[in-house]
Amino acid sequence: MTDMRKLDLNLLKAFVVLLDEQNVSRAAHRLSVTQPAMSGILNRLRASFDDPLFVRVQHGIVPTDRAIQLGAIAKKVLADVETMLTPAQFEAQTLTMTLRIGAMDYIQQIIALPLILKLRRLAPNVQVALLPVQGQNIKALFEQNKIDLAMTSHQHITPDMYQQKLYDERYICAMSKTHPMANTPLTAETFSHLPFAMLSYNGGEFRGATDLALQSLGLNRKVMVSVNNILLLPQLLQESDLVAVLPEKLAQTLSNVVLKSPPIAIDGFSMHLAWHERTQGDVAYEWLRKILLEMVV
Repeated sequence: MTDMRKLDLNLLKAFVVLLDEQNVSRAAHRLSVTQPAMSGILNRLRASFDDPLFVRVQHGIVPTDRAIQLGAIAKKVLADVETMLTPAQFEAQTLTMTLRIGAMDYIQQIIALPLILKLRRLAPNVQVALLPVQGQNIKALFEQNKIDLAMTSHQHITPDMYQQKLYDERYICAMSKTHPMANTPLTAETFSHLPFAMLSYNGGEFRGATDLALQSLGLNRKVMVSVNNILLLPQLLQESDLVAVLPEKLAQTLSNVVLKSPPIAIDGFSMHLAWHERTQGDVAYEWLRKILLEMVV
C-alpha cells in the first residue's frame, strides 16, 4: 500500500502531465525539468503505486490500465485542491445565510435597524436575528454558537476576542421640554437633587456611572425608577419630572425631550463589534462586518 506521506501533489501533477503527453521529453519540458529528472519522477511514481504505469513504445509511452484508472482519480484530486485554494467568490445579491446579532436594546435600534435596511437592498436573501445579550456572557454565547456578531460595550468583551471599536460613547442628560430645569443651567448640586429614571440593562439596578461620578464629589442622587426597556423612557420623561442620564446616541433617538450636558464628569465607554474565530476568515462575514463598520464611521 502506498504511504500517503510520501506522495506529494507535485508527483500527482507530474503523473497527470505524463498521462496527457505520453512522452517523457515533452512532459519534462512542460514541467520545466530535465529529462533525467522526469525519468526519476516516473520511477518514484512506479514505486509509489507498485505498477509500471507506462510502457515504452516507438514514439513515447502508453499508460497501463492501472495508470488510466489512477489518472481519473488524480485529476479529480488536483481539481479539488485547486478549488480549495481558489478564493471564494462572493456576490451579496445571491448571499443566503442567517446572521445572528447579539446586542443591547438601544444598539439594536441605532445600529442594527439601519443595518437590516441596508441589507434589504444589498443582500435581500440574508436573514437577520436580533438577540438580547443583557446580563449574559458574550464569550460563552460565541462558544455555544448562539450568536455570530456582538455589539456591546467594551466591559462585556475580553481582550482575546476578535473585535473592533465602533465608537466612543458619552453620557448626556435628558428631560421633558416642560421640565422646570429644561431652560436653566444645571449645577452639580441642583443636578444631584433631581428625581431620576435609570436605564438598567441588567434590570433592577439603582446605581451606575452617574452615581460614581457624584460620589467622587461627595454628592448623591435619588433614582426613583429603574427600567430595562428603552421603550418606557420617552413617556416617563415626557409626562413627569423625571430626568435620565443616557448614552448620547440613545438620547438622540428620543422625541420631545431636552438634552443637556451633565454638570459633572461622567466616565463614558466604547462600543465594540466582536465576533468568533470561526467566522474570522469567512468572506461573507468579512463583508457583513465591513458594511456594519462603514455605517458608524
